[in-house]
Amino acid sequence: MLVGNGIVDTKGEPKFAVQTLRHAAASLFIEQGWNPKKIQTLLGHATIGMTMDTYGHLFDSAEEDLTMFAKLESDLLAA
Repeated sequence: MLVGNGIVDTKGEPKFAVQTLRHAAASLFIEQGWNPKKIQTLLGHATIGMTMDTYGHLFDSAEEDLTMFAKLESDLLAA
């Protein structure tokens, strides 16, 4: 099963380092919209800063930023 899925070669040697698989998992969590604090806990990072320093660029979404700023502007003008 591991050979068939490309995780190990025919000799049973891993094709990917554990850190590579960990990074892939974190990237998928972010893509799925998981909360950064939850990802921090799962990865065992001591601080949220460590998580954001490593994976923060994956959370960026210009489209989402524009929506957030538009809402902020709307809320401020309504106050």
